Amino acid sequence: MPTWKIKGYYCFFKVGDMSKYKKAHIHVEASRGEISFWISEEEIKLKVIEGHINPHERGKIERIIEENLDFFLKEWEKEKAKKK
Repeated sequence: MPTWKIKGYYCFFKVGDMSKYKKAHIHVEASRGEISFWISEEEIKLKVIEGHINPHERGKIERIIEENLDFFLKEWEKEKAKKK
């Protein structure tokens, strides 16, 4: 499971989720749960929140994803290519 620690948060892909038809998404371990976002060059969209993540923390995590979006999308494509 590819994992990166960025500004105190663990960001990761669940490799089992990476079918060739599934859109790119990233999971982030937060202080009181896990949050996932669909990611693309056009948008970052909330997928699911598991646990209790307040709006301030959600915004902070979303900014981290935005700042690292190109990196995450490139890594997604690398991991997906390994699954072929």
